Amino acid sequence: MKSNPAPIPESISKVAGMRDISRFADMHLSTDDVPQQARFEYWEHTCRDLIGDFEFTDYKVKDFHAKFSMLSVDNLTIGHYSGSPHAMDRRKSHIKSVDNDSYLVILQSQRRFNLSHGPYQQSTLGGISLLDNVQPFLGAHPEGLDIINVFIPRTVLENAIGPVKHAVGLSLDPAQTTFPIILSYLQSLIEHSTFLTPARKARMAAVAVELIAAGFGERMEQDPPQSLSGAALLYRAQAFIADHIGAEGLSMEDVAAALNMSVRRLQEVASAENISLMDWMWERRLQLAHAKLADVANSVMPVGLIAYHCGFVSQAHFSRRFKERFGQTPTEFRASIIADQSRDRAGVRLLKRR
Repeated sequence: MKSNPAPIPESISKVAGMRDISRFADMHLSTDDVPQQARFEYWEHTCRDLIGDFEFTDYKVKDFHAKFSMLSVDNLTIGHYSGSPHAMDRRKSHIKSVDNDSYLVILQSQRRFNLSHGPYQQSTLGGISLLDNVQPFLGAHPEGLDIINVFIPRTVLENAIGPVKHAVGLSLDPAQTTFPIILSYLQSLIEHSTFLTPARKARMAAVAVELIAAGFGERMEQDPPQSLSGAALLYRAQAFIADHIGAEGLSMEDVAAALNMSVRRLQEVASAENISLMDWMWERRLQLAHAKLADVANSVMPVGLIAYHCGFVSQAHFSRRFKERFGQTPTEFRASIIADQSRDRAGVRLLKRR
């Protein structure tokens, strides 16, 4: 007996059900002002300009309509697409080197969404799916289009999750523990992005990517296909590193021992997934230090102590790597954060006076 899908909580419906982000968006497009006979072709051209080439199928020949609203939050682009039932088939012959080189995180509504991508084929509603725009996929909306797309640059998501290729085509469902966290955070990001400084947009966008990465990492760990054993091992290695990121002298020997495998085997797994665990570890340490320096709660904590808590044994080494990664020394970055906060407080006081 087939069970009904879990309903999406009402508090999340703005993002996961009938949602309208138009009042927060900086770009809008609709077929409403296009002659009826030209609407579907107009929509085809619009989608191709945004994503790349597709084979489109119109399930509703008469009275086709569609629209989208879009906003940017630092390096993320978030768009709400709605309209008549149709399908988009992106084949290998359609993919060009100039196409949008991003991953698509698709937040589905309570309308049926049929997805075929890589080894996965599914018919779902109310989930979160991960697509790779430079790989073939079929997305069909037989009950009507109502999705939110989050475009994440390739390197940004890969830095967060590692072997993304093994998560492509997977979907999170409302029963997964990270599901409501991701949706509620994205909802807040959409609603408040207009009022954020560029620095705060960057920090909040980075958190969104981390949450999405955690969700799909959890999904891979819960139910990894047999062919993905290497990816599952690598995810567990990354999880161990993340849990011990502040440990002084953490080595690949420590990681391999925790996974009950040899360092050589661990290196083979990482190499097969085109990732360096050492580079990934240093990137996580730098991102953690970046977040701690940006946190007002740590404003009186010495930079050297933050470096130590993030696994760096030398403040000089920390400062050099931080500047190479973020373009500022830790001290300069902290000063810029304090200046941003001062401007924010001044703006709030000005608004109150009005």
